[in-house]
Amino acid sequence: MLPRIGQTLRLNVNSSSEEARAHSFKSRVTDSKDGIAVIELPTSENTGRTGLLDVGTPCSVWYVGEDGSRYEFQSSIVGRQSEPLPVLFLQLPAKEEIVRTQRRNYLRIDSSLDIAVKLIDPIRNYHFLTRTVDLSGGGLSFTCKDTYHLQENDTVQVWIAFPSKTGQMQHASAELQIVRVKPAEEKGLNQWVSGKFIQISEADRVKVVRACYERQLDLRRKGVIE
Repeated sequence: MLPRIGQTLRLNVNSSSEEARAHSFKSRVTDSKDGIAVIELPTSENTGRTGLLDVGTPCSVWYVGEDGSRYEFQSSIVGRQSEPLPVLFLQLPAKEEIVRTQRRNYLRIDSSLDIAVKLIDPIRNYHFLTRTVDLSGGGLSFTCKDTYHLQENDTVQVWIAFPSKTGQMQHASAELQIVRVKPAEEKGLNQWVSGKFIQISEADRVKVVRACYERQLDLRRKGVIE
């Protein structure tokens, strides 16, 4: 799975220096053509400063795919451009040279959180508020009226509200691909919709995962689960 446009990448410089190898940079793919990924100037995850990676710098690259797996490959900086915006050119590998090293297994927990849902469709212009049924770092389920004709493989934008113990509200947003729609069991009840995240920032995924673990701890304290 090659990195897509908009994909967040992590880069580590291949160096004989242990300190240099431990230094991680973050960037994003802005374009891709002819086996080359155009990426934003990387920023150091240690200092937040822009990294000055020279042409020819070898590096290890990893990213999280849409399936939640971690993908890695070896590459190098093959060019740079200053105008109209400063970018670097990263050599892309052959698909068979990309290694999937990990598949994430996320804790799924029953959780009732306020969410806004918007269907990405030019005809069915749905935009509504509802609540989650369950939540994980990989996706969520919610219920809604059956007047919203949602289907498998539909893509919806979701905004999730997380209340905190301090009283402040946090939010996360993601694109969700619907994988299952369970019709209402009887008239007057809601349908049940389940989906997986296909686009979510790492920062927002961290919020989701943290909320799941906090919910699990809360249920354990109440003796609901072991």
